[in-house]
This record gives sequence, structure tokens and C-alpha cells, in this order.
Amino acid sequence: MRAGSLFRRPPLAWAVVAVVYVLVDAGLGAIAFSSDDARPAIEIAAFVLALPAVVVTVGVIYVGGAMGWNLRDALPGDPMWPVATTFAALFAATAITNVMFVWLAWSTLARSRRDELARSRVSPRLR
Repeated sequence: MRAGSLFRRPPLAWAVVAVVYVLVDAGLGAIAFSSDDARPAIEIAAFVLALPAVVVTVGVIYVGGAMGWNLRDALPGDPMWPVATTFAALFAATAITNVMFVWLAWSTLARSRRDELARSRVSPRLR
């Protein structure tokens, strides 16, 4: 195995899909918490899109979100931008974690298939 083959650059289409996924999840997180009005459907969509990493990061999201709400309450006029920005960043970080998990799993699977194919092509005399 050559150096750096584990962390090869993903194909452009894969990278574009990953960036769009992260932006959509971060956007949904920001929209869900951008006003005092309850938006449970958008909030649920953001959490579902963040699966499976959200299972691990839900505590961080809870504590980070509480910090955003506390900052909002500390500012004059109770602006919602600290809450929306906090949740956008938290959901973006969770989505990036999902992207890294998927890329690691995909590249590991592809590498093992390549190695298996290479072993099967070796001449029977060399085995």
C-alpha cells in the first residue's frame, strides 16, 4: 500500500454531493431555530438528515444549543441570530462527521475489493 492511499481525494461528484448535504443540514438547523415560533417539522428533518452521527453528538447539540439560547437571552432585544448560528454550526459539524464516516467506509470497501481483485489476477505459479 502506497503512502496516502487511505486518504485519497474523493471524486468531484462525491465531493459536490457531500458539500450540498452539509449545507442543507446546516441550513435546516438554522431555519428550525431562527425564530421563537416552533418549527418541529424542520427540526425533525435536520435531525433525521444528521443520522447516524447525531446519535453520538446529541449531547453536544443540546449543550451547544443551550449556550446559544443563553447568549440570546443575554443580548439586548433577544436576537435569534446566536441560536440560529449555533445550531447551523452544530448540524454542519454533525453532517461533516457523517461525510467522514461514509468516505472512510466507502474507501475501505473499495480498497479491499481492489486488493482482492489484484490477488485473484496473480499467476497460479506465483501463489
